[in-house]
Amino acid sequence: MIDERRLLRKLASGDEEAFREIVSGYGRYVSTVIANQLRDFDNVTVIEELSADVFFELWRNRTQLTTPHLRGWLSAVARNKAKNYIRSQKIIFESLDETIAENTIDMTDDFSNLEKEEQTREIKSALDKLKKPEREVLLRYYYYNQPVATISEETGTNVATVKTRLQRGRVRLKEILEKGGFSK
Repeated sequence: MIDERRLLRKLASGDEEAFREIVSGYGRYVSTVIANQLRDFDNVTVIEELSADVFFELWRNRTQLTTPHLRGWLSAVARNKAKNYIRSQKIIFESLDETIAENTIDMTDDFSNLEKEEQTREIKSALDKLKKPEREVLLRYYYYNQPVATISEETGTNVATVKTRLQRGRVRLKEILEKGGFSK
């Protein structure tokens, strides 16, 4: 049984060993809370990143914590992090649908319009087949013209990971489109 009050007192004084003990004792619990919230967005990397964010919040707020119930506090923060992530993903994908709709309407030639609509459907279908982290990075970079640094900051992912996801996403998207018979 973990003595939460003792750990919280030690943590408040900056005891890194107490922090490691908390992470070790509650790491799986926090990951499970996040995974239960994410369901449709279930991704090991996202769960790990959000879990790390929860423990970062704990460390950052260690001197202000007044709760004697560490487990409850961690659970609440984990749920909120997961819900915020879900909200951010839904906003991105709803915006993509609107962007695609806007881009297909402005064609004047009927044949070109039909061709553009077909290409848009194929690309959207291919994007839907990508893993969520790769899809998110591609959409932010190509549709919303966000620089890698901004994507890194807003998603809480390091720059190297964003670049890797961009590269992998492009390769995978190309494979999916070529497999589906899509040509330039």
